[in-house]
Amino acid sequence: MDEGGTKMIRRHFVAGDLAVLCLMGFVFAAAAWADRPPASPAGQVPPVTLIPNLTIGVEDGDENLMFGRIIRIDVDGRGNIYILDGKSRTVGIFDRAGKPLRAISVPAGQGPREATNLSGIAVTPGGTLFISDMRKIIVYGPDGEYLRTFLVDFMISSIGCPGTEELVAIGPNAGKILHVFDPAGKLLASFGETFAPPGELEPMKEMPMFGAPILFSCAKDGRIFVLNPHKYEISVFKDRELERVLEGRNEAFMPVQKRGRGFVSTAAYIVSSGDLVIVAFQNLDPKAKKTADVFRAGRQIGSIELLGTPYVADPQGLIYVAEEEGFPKVVRYAVK
Repeated sequence: MDEGGTKMIRRHFVAGDLAVLCLMGFVFAAAAWADRPPASPAGQVPPVTLIPNLTIGVEDGDENLMFGRIIRIDVDGRGNIYILDGKSRTVGIFDRAGKPLRAISVPAGQGPREATNLSGIAVTPGGTLFISDMRKIIVYGPDGEYLRTFLVDFMISSIGCPGTEELVAIGPNAGKILHVFDPAGKLLASFGETFAPPGELEPMKEMPMFGAPILFSCAKDGRIFVLNPHKYEISVFKDRELERVLEGRNEAFMPVQKRGRGFVSTAAYIVSSGDLVIVAFQNLDPKAKKTADVFRAGRQIGSIELLGTPYVADPQGLIYVAEEEGFPKVVRYAVK
């Protein structure tokens, strides 16, 4: 993005079920506004079954286990679980059994350890923790000690670690959407072409939402999943190369389009377990039934009901879901 385009951006916010970008007075919201089709019909066996085997979170009692609003989950190579609470602005770190290890506070502000737009976290196998703030990354070591803060000279909206000690961030820049940084903040590579928008949106292709989605997902086996904001296609990258494209169908998917004074687009959380890829579109209605599309070996095979938002799968294929029913909590599921 050139300097002029940068100056046009007035505000950017990513948190929980809402991603907003204000540009020249317009509001961009990444959300699934249409109702989802139902999961597998009554009497039909769902394509997969999720079996809970761990819950982190309580309604009252131990404050280390109480959450206000879970907006990201990640895991390291030892199975430790990292939970970003947007309300308390802390990253809680738990062992594989759910025992609290420590918590890192991220105050609001512009200081080296502060964030104005606390949007996400990413964790390497070795336990290096990255915390994102649109154009700034805060880095903590495996022992929880603050290491450094580095700046990014273009806007990023989501970060992830695909099973390496490097950080990947998404945001259109110089025709590419995915950018790889080392833990010191050095830009190592950029890859993935910006998505081509319809003709009427072509002048905006370098702007977030038009050239790339607000969200993307990293699998711990090195794969990176990026939803095309203009059609239900998921680009799968491996080793910085496009490996394949998954094509799906769902009435909930809405390409970027004008709505009132702004634009709306669908965003999704994508997790993989073995040969399965599970795609859950965002929905701003807390009462709406949550479902996810399921792909196996590259083919869409059905859908399943969920109780929350799936954020990550560990190297063993266990899926971590943020759930709100009753009280905020993280539930780990085995996939059968």
